[in-house]
Amino acid sequence: MERKIDIIYEDDSILVLDKPSGLVVNRSHTNKTETLQDILEESSPGIVENEDTEEDDFIQRTGIVHRLDKDTSGLLIVAKNRDTFNKMLSQFKDRKTQKEYLGILCGKIDDPIIEINAPIKRNPKSPLRYAVVEGGKEAFTRFENIKNIQKEEYWYTLMKILPKTGRTHQIRVHSLAIGNPIAGDQIYCSKILLERSLIHFGRMMLHASKIGIFHPKTDKFIEFTSKIPKEFSL
Repeated sequence: MERKIDIIYEDDSILVLDKPSGLVVNRSHTNKTETLQDILEESSPGIVENEDTEEDDFIQRTGIVHRLDKDTSGLLIVAKNRDTFNKMLSQFKDRKTQKEYLGILCGKIDDPIIEINAPIKRNPKSPLRYAVVEGGKEAFTRFENIKNIQKEEYWYTLMKILPKTGRTHQIRVHSLAIGNPIAGDQIYCSKILLERSLIHFGRMMLHASKIGIFHPKTDKFIEFTSKIPKEFSL
């Protein structure tokens, strides 16, 4: 495999990886490109080779506990055995993990803090999109303003983003809901915002920068931080 994935941390139970933007995490019938799962199986075959062949989520996902969207970069947790996988899934389900993202949103935002509590589900009018819809799954996101950024005559805002829930496309949908989509988001940006922000940044500007978990063996809380991509060094 040509692509190399940075390992942030590794022990007998878990791998913490730093996924680049543009890489799909899990294999699917609709994706024909190389995935993180493919790379993981080639570079770390021991994750599943000593397990039985029961076709459960651990085997099917090669121990990958949670997901990041293709164009989101940053930290991912991989379990090395079924017991760890199930313990980590429970942590995410019970919201015991702490996740922090960096995002660059379109537009100049003056508010120091924005909190949005709005339910999300698949957009009935567009199957590729999710939306704030009454009756959707509970979703809460906190945005903390870091600084405004000017590119030519256009403005953007660098935010620290703290999702308290983990819905599909949550940060992207909530950013759109406050009127400031993530720069470079090919699904939720308008055509003009997408074209302009891709010229300025070259990618979707969302990065999973920090994650805190309770270690599945010691039960001690530990945090991992990734190197900030060069596109965010403004």
